[in-house]
Amino acid sequence: MWLIKNKKLRLAMGVLETINLLFIRLAIKNRRNCRRFPGRVFREYMSLVEKDQWISKDIFSLVNIPRGTRITLEHLTGEGIDVWLDELAYLALITKTSRPRNVFEIGTYRGRTALSFALNSPDDCTIWTLDLPPNQRERFDDKVIAADLSVIKTSSPGAEYKGKDVEPKIRQLYGNSLTFDFSPYFGNMDIVFVDGAHHYEAVKSDTANALKMVKPNGLIIWHDFAVYGDYNDVTRAVLDTLPGEQVVQIANSLLAVYRHL
Repeated sequence: MWLIKNKKLRLAMGVLETINLLFIRLAIKNRRNCRRFPGRVFREYMSLVEKDQWISKDIFSLVNIPRGTRITLEHLTGEGIDVWLDELAYLALITKTSRPRNVFEIGTYRGRTALSFALNSPDDCTIWTLDLPPNQRERFDDKVIAADLSVIKTSSPGAEYKGKDVEPKIRQLYGNSLTFDFSPYFGNMDIVFVDGAHHYEAVKSDTANALKMVKPNGLIIWHDFAVYGDYNDVTRAVLDTLPGEQVVQIANSLLAVYRHL
């Protein structure tokens, strides 16, 4: 995967890297989806090669999931960004088998993943989830990428978990992750889920704070990993912070995991 800052050049190189007859057929039949093709092909390549710029493993090779493990997924529809069902299942399986006492999520949006963490964690688990304050949703710096603008403007923290039986496990926090004081949570988190702003400086900062918050043997999980498009900065920032051999992408997904030793 090409990890370069210039988006147009990166997309062009991605097409050259993955182009085949199927891409040409897609361009003829459904051109608007062509931009998704290189990322999907590269993620499939990673699942087959298993190790290149980072490691790719299926979920059962990544975590020990006992036979008969049950997870809870709640189907939600309506406004907002859809979370792929397989990725919700992966997060649920990791949560169920890790049995965390403390989870920190950077980026609530509507609270769908916070709900998933709450549904699949022990009764005494606490999930902290951080999102921008309502009065800061119209003020952006020039580093915020276009793909994030609509997400920020349409977010509604807690919409997906409010009124649910597991809501008492969730603590909604507000602040900009670039300036938020994470120090009270340092060294206390079993899982840190990074899915906030997607520009390089934000992901770099969120990853640095995640490393401070996570316990030994705890997990950091990033969303929107291994893409060519607007969210390519996630991959660049993670690999500029951690060696590729310590970053494991869950095969054919946008999730990457690091275990803090």
